[in-house]
Amino acid sequence: MDRIFRLSMVGLVLATAALMVQPAVAAEQTVKIGLSAPLTGDWAEYGNDFKRSVTMVMDRTNKMGGIQGKMVEVLVNDSRGDPKESVLIAEKLVADPEVIAEIGDFSSSSCMAAAPVYEKAGMTQLSPTASHMDFTKKGKNMFRVVATQGFEGPYNARWAVKELGKKKLATIYINNDWGVDANKYFVQEAKALGAELVAEEAFTPGEKDFSAIISKLKRLNPELIYLPTFYADAAAILNQAKRMRFEPLIMANSSLFSDKTIELGGSAVEGVMIPANYFSTDPRPASQEFTKEYTALYGKTPNQFAALAYDAGNLMVAALKVAGLGDRSKVAGALESLRDFQGATGSISYARSHDPDKELVKITIKDGKWVLYQP
Repeated sequence: MDRIFRLSMVGLVLATAALMVQPAVAAEQTVKIGLSAPLTGDWAEYGNDFKRSVTMVMDRTNKMGGIQGKMVEVLVNDSRGDPKESVLIAEKLVADPEVIAEIGDFSSSSCMAAAPVYEKAGMTQLSPTASHMDFTKKGKNMFRVVATQGFEGPYNARWAVKELGKKKLATIYINNDWGVDANKYFVQEAKALGAELVAEEAFTPGEKDFSAIISKLKRLNPELIYLPTFYADAAAILNQAKRMRFEPLIMANSSLFSDKTIELGGSAVEGVMIPANYFSTDPRPASQEFTKEYTALYGKTPNQFAALAYDAGNLMVAALKVAGLGDRSKVAGALESLRDFQGATGSISYARSHDPDKELVKITIKDGKWVLYQP
């Protein structure tokens, strides 16, 4: 009996040791990438665009053998669009030695709040959508995929003033880092082109009642209103304006490119004009490949936020294949070494700066759908 008992105990010890070893072995066979995005709250649709595209890229990568034989594990974190939460996520990710890089966040405010944490840890922060001009100035590890507001704002001002001939303008913008930046660059260019800005109205994030702003602008009667904000706020503003019998011509940022804008805004958002970093009918091969893959997997046509996140995921995979998986500090240099990377949103290169040149396309809402803008 003693011999049987001793053999049983030996077997139990060996089995327990095997179970303890398995996570370590599994960890050695994976490479971790953090994803920070607003998966709940007013910006949840944007964050879930990120999640869908990054997951799609990494699943495909794993099916093709991973990166240097290791499977990619995406650590998905919900920032809720809160800069404070983004900082907590950053602290958690950099503390994990198995996390080699991060994709995200969505808003410029969240990205810039978390940037010092990533910079101190030498971890690359690749944001699909942070367009504030100061984001990539936060350190050598900050990269973006989207066009900056320093590019998009003047582009929209030229569209409004030179192409549409509108000279009496007003703006309504969200009062955060991104909104102030977006408004500034549009206004500067519009004034330089000879336009009059009759009002620049800021609102606090989370504001629900826009009646005072709408009443003021209704009295001033601008020829066009520029609306740097996101889908929930834009829909609320334009629905309230329609109820107040005020339906001005609206131009906005690419931030409104979401089916949620139409779902929440209904007929009130009809005719809204925006630029986009990507559109589903783009004939470029990389764009069409993305559109086909995303639509087949998720049963819906992607928007620019899904495309930007897709490019971020593919850029990260390409960089890790160059940098290797042993040192997170080498990822930034690997991204800088990429030349003319062909993404769904166009050709991307970080050789000159961490702000890639972009080609924008004009789109509008017509008959309840996003379509190419026709003059």
